[in-house]
Amino acid sequence: MLKISVIVPVYNAETFLNKCIDSILKQSYEALEIILIDDGSIDDSGMICERYKKLDSRIKVIHQKNAGVSAARNAGLDIARGDFVTFVDSDDYIQPDMYQKMIECIINFKCDLVVCDCMKKKTDRDFEPYIHEYRGGYYSRKQLLEEYYPQLLITNSLEYPLTISNYTCLFRNIRTPRYKVGVKYSEDWLFGCQLMLQINSFYYMKGEMYYIYNCCNMNSATHTPSINKWNNYMILHEEFQKIFSNNENYDFKKQLNEVLLFMVCNECADILNEKEFSKREKMSRLNKILYEKKVRNMFKSLIIKDLEISLKLKILIWCYAHPWFAKSLVYYKRKK
Repeated sequence: MLKISVIVPVYNAETFLNKCIDSILKQSYEALEIILIDDGSIDDSGMICERYKKLDSRIKVIHQKNAGVSAARNAGLDIARGDFVTFVDSDDYIQPDMYQKMIECIINFKCDLVVCDCMKKKTDRDFEPYIHEYRGGYYSRKQLLEEYYPQLLITNSLEYPLTISNYTCLFRNIRTPRYKVGVKYSEDWLFGCQLMLQINSFYYMKGEMYYIYNCCNMNSATHTPSINKWNNYMILHEEFQKIFSNNENYDFKKQLNEVLLFMVCNECADILNEKEFSKREKMSRLNKILYEKKVRNMFKSLIIKDLEISLKLKILIWCYAHPWFAKSLVYYKRKK
């Protein structure tokens, strides 16, 4: 029977942790190795992990100094002994038949990776499906190269790729990459893309939403603003370039530019929407990004009219490409 290693990074998650672990223990597929990584929690999360360890022999617990989610996941990967590996975030939970359905898919199609969709929990009664714009079904090696590689890093509409949510991926435990330690935002993005480079086949269970992503936790990294987010993006993009610039199977140059464009748009939007920044500070922050050499070179090679995005977003990107128009964006946001 194929064993699945489920890695759960835990940091100050006492409010959600019981529901998370219970949802894993209630899986109809029981051949699990559950690895809880207490990443230096200062609440009762560590004790909760130890309590569950005594209740179920499938659970392993690691306590470490706080080093971030990437280091926590790496610690789990280092000791994972399952045939396949996946993740669950400690404030999320999963449907009882998630791993049964995914392992059946792996057995039936003999694939290296399977991906399902997730449901975003906005409130206790408000759930929103998160479904990607990729074709559902099986992808052979040939189909990977021809169909998936053109959107491996980012979609044609400048959206995150299929593997952005690593917790919806179940992958074979062979030559597994590691997370870039120190990257606090979009660390899943790079890891998921690296996975897709290493596999020969996968199956996308499009529309099957077994993972519940909790948007209610306002203390998560996703909801926590940071003045260092742009620096984080630059580290992340450097890693993308190192790994994908000279790939022998596909030329990722266009996608690497679009990844940087996505980061620019994301960061500029955060700046423009930040109510605490004065007009002067917003302009200063925008200029720092938009006049950066790497960003200028990206805009020089970009053909905005060919992007498969809305006219509104094309106009916005044109303004970013011509920074002297950024001032009008600041005043427009201010007026609104």
